[in-house]
Amino acid sequence: MKRKQALWLLAGIAALGGATVNAAEMPQRELGLLLGGGWADKDLVGGKDDEANPLFGLRYGQRLGTSTNFFGDLVYGPYDGNRAGVGDADVTTLRGGLEWLFSQQQRYNWFLSGGLGLMNVDTDKGPDFTRPMASLGIGQAWEVGANDAFRWEVRADQSFGNSTLPNSGLTNFQALLGYSWGLGAPLDSDGDGVANRLDQCPSTPKGAKVDTKGCPIDSDGDGVFDGLDKCSDTPAGVKVTADGCPVDSDGDGIPDFKDKCPTVPAPGTPDGCPVDSDGDGIPDAQDKCPTVPAPGTADGCPVKAIEEPVVIEKFTLEGVNFDNDSAKLRPEALVILDKAVATLKKWGDVKVEVAGYTDSVSSAEYNLALSQRRAEAVRAYLVDKGIAADRLTAKGYGKANPVADNATPEGRFKNRRVELVPQK
Repeated sequence: MKRKQALWLLAGIAALGGATVNAAEMPQRELGLLLGGGWADKDLVGGKDDEANPLFGLRYGQRLGTSTNFFGDLVYGPYDGNRAGVGDADVTTLRGGLEWLFSQQQRYNWFLSGGLGLMNVDTDKGPDFTRPMASLGIGQAWEVGANDAFRWEVRADQSFGNSTLPNSGLTNFQALLGYSWGLGAPLDSDGDGVANRLDQCPSTPKGAKVDTKGCPIDSDGDGVFDGLDKCSDTPAGVKVTADGCPVDSDGDGIPDFKDKCPTVPAPGTPDGCPVDSDGDGIPDAQDKCPTVPAPGTADGCPVKAIEEPVVIEKFTLEGVNFDNDSAKLRPEALVILDKAVATLKKWGDVKVEVAGYTDSVSSAEYNLALSQRRAEAVRAYLVDKGIAADRLTAKGYGKANPVADNATPEGRFKNRRVELVPQK
């Protein structure tokens, strides 16, 4: 094969390479085997220069950048020859150089290779020699699996010397097929554990969980990937925030899809709406009569059309009870006492005794003192709310006149009471 013809062949193959697109992901470092056929210069094998001879080799490769690789290979071939005084020859080439990826495709890369090395020739009948050489080739490298590569290459090796053996310059041609195993972990640009070659979603956000194809998982279908989703069991169709949790517009801890009043804060309620004990449409916080339905009113209290006759008689302040061994008014008692203030005002100037009682726990003497303090606590509150002090007297009766069984906690609670008794 003529040297000029071979160079034209290499140029023609190079013209087959297309424009650069998304480059194939080759291993950062690789170790491979080479098999192929070789054609030797007729100065070495005589008339058998058109016959192919088997080749075997090893190769090492390393990426240097986006479009350049370093390589080194060792190729051996036993050549049949019929040149007088030479006979058969064993040719071993050792070379190192660079590959230029002149056309990078999605699954494979075209490359031109160039390098320098040594050519060792061992003949049957003639002299043996080792000469420097230069090499030029073209080929393709294809992705295989997660981090391996298949390759083919056609190359020409030119040794340097004078015109006669053993110093003759030889031009040998090789067609090689190879398989390379990637050394180290395969490239994984988005760090999701799926190699770039196998990753169908190469730009997965950091921290997102992915499937075997490298695509993010969104278990609840809310648009926020698992691993980034702080509420990964959100029901379908629910509007969520950037972290995947249901929107809570009023910030009451009840998400909008469960909140029947999504613009009104009502923490601790089952449906997100303010408590309306009497169901009159006026929340308890604004309802001055929270236990009496009065829909449509401003304050939640019914409008009295006719003034009822005032009935003056003793009554127990229901709801004004005390904790054991305490004369402190409980918070729920204040609403009851406010109503008592209104009643006392309706009674005009009638004088009233504020009678305090205890349960049967403790001694009679202690209970008398405790009930006196309770009566005085109620009297002080009524006076503070505008009832004339000279209308009210406070007296404690201890455990006298129980209204419930002192044998039970509930009964004792009821007996710790205060009564308003009109004085004739």
